[in-house]
Amino acid sequence: MSTDPAPATRLDGVEIKLTLAGDRVDQAVQTLELAPDQPTWRIYFCEDVTAAVGPTTPLLDLGVVLRARRRPGEPDDTTIKLRPCRRSQLSGPWPTATKGNGWELEVEADWAGDKHVLAVSMTADRPGDVIAAAADGAPVRSLFLDDQLDFLHDCCDARVDPDALTVLPPVTARRWKRVETAPAGLGVRAERWTVDDLDFLELSVVADPGDALQRQRALAGFVGSLGLTVPPVTETKTRQVLEHLVRSAHLVAG
Repeated sequence: MSTDPAPATRLDGVEIKLTLAGDRVDQAVQTLELAPDQPTWRIYFCEDVTAAVGPTTPLLDLGVVLRARRRPGEPDDTTIKLRPCRRSQLSGPWPTATKGNGWELEVEADWAGDKHVLAVSMTADRPGDVIAAAADGAPVRSLFLDDQLDFLHDCCDARVDPDALTVLPPVTARRWKRVETAPAGLGVRAERWTVDDLDFLELSVVADPGDALQRQRALAGFVGSLGLTVPPVTETKTRQVLEHLVRSAHLVAG
């Protein structure tokens, strides 16, 4: 296992996000000149769905996100993310861990407007048939490496049995690793999520902590210069999508 020597101050980077939604998305895609031929990803989330208690998101409410992505042309992967996370949640080897046998661990700050939270995620490449099998009913545990499950066990504030979780229907996603119309050096990425009547376009940049505020202003300035309106941050796109999918699952179960 590879480690970082400074656990008390470790911050691998800051991910700065702006999200457009609904009717604004098609205009933004056109204005940003995003190529329409990007491969379609399928993103699956897992949640603790219990029909008898209604459409709730207890796992997300604990700050736990379990995700699997089918990515044509790239390795499929799965992620266990703690967001928001406290540094004091990370115990054992995890405060300094960076890489292991098939996985990587990142400690980042997530910035969306004036909302800044710590996010810690462990991601591993996985065979595509593993994700397909879980979507068809195989145990959720099979999605993740043992080290990922150890990370969840050691660092989550509550016990989580992966095999008691439900794999929700997929989100359709497209990702642009570089927005060519953005200023050189800003490194803007774009990712579009659609599911039923929900439609989101997230623009993001990654910055060193010391440069984050300047790069956040630069991203906002670029988007504003195009006449694109970014609504105030209320909920993350992940929460809005998960709440929608859980409501749909509850209606089907009912």
